[in-house]
Amino acid sequence: MELQLLQQKLLEQLEGKKTGTIVQKDIWCFPIHTINVSYKPVLRTKMDILMKMLLISLQKAKFKNSEQISEILLVEELFVQDLLSKMQKTGLITKVEDYYQLTEKGLKQLTNGVYEEDQDTTSVELLYSPTHQSFFSGDIEEILDFEDFPEKIYRYSSHEEELSIDNDMILPKIREMQNNYEDEQQADQLFITSIDAIENVQINDIPCLEFIILDKEKRSFHARVWNTLLDSWDTTLEYQLQEKEQSMWQEKY
Repeated sequence: MELQLLQQKLLEQLEGKKTGTIVQKDIWCFPIHTINVSYKPVLRTKMDILMKMLLISLQKAKFKNSEQISEILLVEELFVQDLLSKMQKTGLITKVEDYYQLTEKGLKQLTNGVYEEDQDTTSVELLYSPTHQSFFSGDIEEILDFEDFPEKIYRYSSHEEELSIDNDMILPKIREMQNNYEDEQQADQLFITSIDAIENVQINDIPCLEFIILDKEKRSFHARVWNTLLDSWDTTLEYQLQEKEQSMWQEKY
């Protein structure tokens, strides 16, 4: 679809509502960053009885090997060996002077009754707009299909070659996407506590269509901005324009 045709369609839609007179229209772009975020999820499950029994036993007494523990708990030694190996790898227990001992991590998980297991590192691509200071959902490929791509850049856009995004902003977005892809039970058990790496993959321009509308009765102006990535009106950009240019519109029109 051509942007000029889209502009005409939106223009007719706004004029049809008879909410005011359109005194200004424009087409421009704002930059959006595609970033690749690497992170390692943690699977949290209720601690099973055998693991809890082993940790309690190692907390209360000194054991050198799986055979001693097996005899005390009356559990098959093979099960004990496997669980001891697993708990050592995940840092719940360690050996000090040939004796098994709980680590701080092991004691914490025993107290909480929850077993935490690190999952393989995974990655996800996110779309971030410094102008909006927020993440977007959408398909960049569809935007590239526009034939009459504008060269004009949004006058209040924020240009950042090197992004600086706080992890507290990224984590909720990843969790939201994770909940959409995982089944409900698994999503409830998977937690993301930190980000390993952020890579800035590319920057794309997103076309927007701007309309400034005058309400003659109230002598007031308001902006409408159609964001092609959202495929809807962009209230953030509309608010920016109204805050920065209201007085200028009053003088000009």
